[in-house]
Amino acid sequence: MQCPLQGLFLSTLEFLSALKGDDAMAKLYAKLLISGVLLVWLSLTGCSVQAAKITIPDSFEFLALDGQAVAGSLLSHQAQLELPEGEREITLRYKDVIIDPDLGYEAVINSRPFMVSLNVKSGVHYRLVPEPAAFQDKQAFAKNPQVTISSELEASPKPLETAAVNTTPAKEPLAVSTKVQADKLPKDAGERLRYWWLKADQDTRQSFMSWIVAH
Repeated sequence: MQCPLQGLFLSTLEFLSALKGDDAMAKLYAKLLISGVLLVWLSLTGCSVQAAKITIPDSFEFLALDGQAVAGSLLSHQAQLELPEGEREITLRYKDVIIDPDLGYEAVINSRPFMVSLNVKSGVHYRLVPEPAAFQDKQAFAKNPQVTISSELEASPKPLETAAVNTTPAKEPLAVSTKVQADKLPKDAGERLRYWWLKADQDTRQSFMSWIVAH
């Protein structure tokens, strides 16, 4: 499919070549138009180029891209992230709610931050899919997250190995922690708010947002 700017550029060239020698003013306008089209074309680095992106489920969250923190919102889940072309390292965390088998009430579990490496191609939509273990045993999955990245260029998704990410001062080793948080409620107020937000249905979330706006 031809880029609209390409069509306008070619049409302007045809118009310019068809002008006679005494059409100096028209030629000037045509040259200015060509210059403007070229500037826009270059600034967009080509109309056919689209940014790649990756989509993750609600139980995962983006932490960093190539070592740079990803800004997120406490009350809204960021499901997509744009990816520049080339080799990228995406840091994520698994987080979900379970029924504690010993205590009988709901608890939040977190994995250690983990990283996947991906050779990104422009315009491709990637999707992160947790392995079946995530649905069979959430606590075991949180200890050792295994994910699959699928894309529209691959007939079938392929599992990607994950690596632990050292998010604390350098003294802590890079091994995946086997400790899973399963407290009755998170101690941090922000984490508690996120806990209840994840549990709420869409109507409850909308009511809560309306209350925030009103107060």
